[in-house]
Amino acid sequence: MELNELLDAPQDVAAWRLDESELLDLVPALSLMMRRCEALRVRMMHEIDQRCAAENAGASSPGAWLAGTTGMTPGRANQVVTLGNQLVRNPAVATAFDAGAIDIDHVRVILGFLASLPDNLADRFPADHDPTGTDTDDADLPWNAADVDAATACAEYLLFAAHGEDSLVLAKRARALKQIIESEDEGKPRDAENPDLNEFFASPTLGGRVHLKGTLDAESGELLLTALSALSKPRPGATSRDGASDRDDRTPAQRRAEALTDIVRAYLNSGQAPDEGGERPNLTVFVDANDLASASRTPEDAPEPDGHSPHRSAASKRGPAWMPWLGPISQRLAARISCDAVITPITMDDEGTPLDVGRSTRLVNRRMRRALHARDGGCAFPGCTRPAAWTEAHHIKHWSNGGHTKLSNLVLLCRFHHQLIHKNDWEVFIGDDGHPWFRPPRWIDSQRSPRPAHNRQNRFTFAA
Repeated sequence: MELNELLDAPQDVAAWRLDESELLDLVPALSLMMRRCEALRVRMMHEIDQRCAAENAGASSPGAWLAGTTGMTPGRANQVVTLGNQLVRNPAVATAFDAGAIDIDHVRVILGFLASLPDNLADRFPADHDPTGTDTDDADLPWNAADVDAATACAEYLLFAAHGEDSLVLAKRARALKQIIESEDEGKPRDAENPDLNEFFASPTLGGRVHLKGTLDAESGELLLTALSALSKPRPGATSRDGASDRDDRTPAQRRAEALTDIVRAYLNSGQAPDEGGERPNLTVFVDANDLASASRTPEDAPEPDGHSPHRSAASKRGPAWMPWLGPISQRLAARISCDAVITPITMDDEGTPLDVGRSTRLVNRRMRRALHARDGGCAFPGCTRPAAWTEAHHIKHWSNGGHTKLSNLVLLCRFHHQLIHKNDWEVFIGDDGHPWFRPPRWIDSQRSPRPAHNRQNRFTFAA
């Protein structure tokens, strides 16, 4: 099939009927045509703008007319109009765009760079100076710096690079070129390197989540990306519900969010954070003891209903469980957090007034955790490879229901599999060998055959 045939009625093209060679030929040709069509739309919108045709048709502006007639967002439509006005002043970029040699993202990078150049660039860079910092004798370069002004040299340099690079790489090249130009301004901090422009917003939402937004200077941003990099790589089995070491189904954004949480958790656990309110910062949850015990019971352990509502103090008006910053949380989340925590019992009267504050107790102390590290080696869930440093200690029988804090009632689990266990999808128990075993739900294995912990999968077979 020829490209012209495909474009006559694209909605009728049965792509599944095309052989592989046709698909491999047609997609690049179609992409080139789409670039040229995008460039044509920009040129035509510029002409509409110049003739005031949109206003004559009753629209408030060319952008408003384009948005109204195409369903395009107003912001995107205005970008098309602005691009047309900018390309008129940069004919070399317009020619490459019209020919389909570069796409619209390349154009935005180049025009954005040119718009950022200082007005006195010509005075600072004489005709015999190459602002790109490259060797003008190199035969691969498309211009002679002695024959063109500095701005034109920069534009042609970026155009030359755009023919073989995507827009993200081109943007980095443009930033490097800007660094060369701005190096002439001694003592003036560049925006990208100015920490005074840093902003970070962490705003609790009405729905109980936290919205993050901000910008960082180059050094701070590099530190953050470096810290996130190792923790946000895909991990086989990270989202496994069946114990298999299959692919990581998390999106890059989800992996980065989990990595950020791990970094914050590790920092708070390190004890290096400054005191606040007379104590080291920590995750604090307030929950009624009866509610916590109820949330941590398995269906088999649940008591028979007696027809009476549980007694609740005035403090429970804040919610069944709550945190100082975000307010109410579910009892299930409170139960998971309490598995490996410092517990401070507080006796309160019916009006929510504290009567007595008991001694804080660490449920899983350092010696116990070291023993768990030695036994489980990391997350014990079959197929999970998360190290022990990123795990939480889970009470097989919850302490609020009479479970003891001892090796025979504890297992290390990463946050994902800890949540999974608390949903009652899986059952965990300590086998006769003194190690954790996992019984899957019936929708995974109708026989619910026990599976050994991850670090013992290749060494032992369970005998029921």
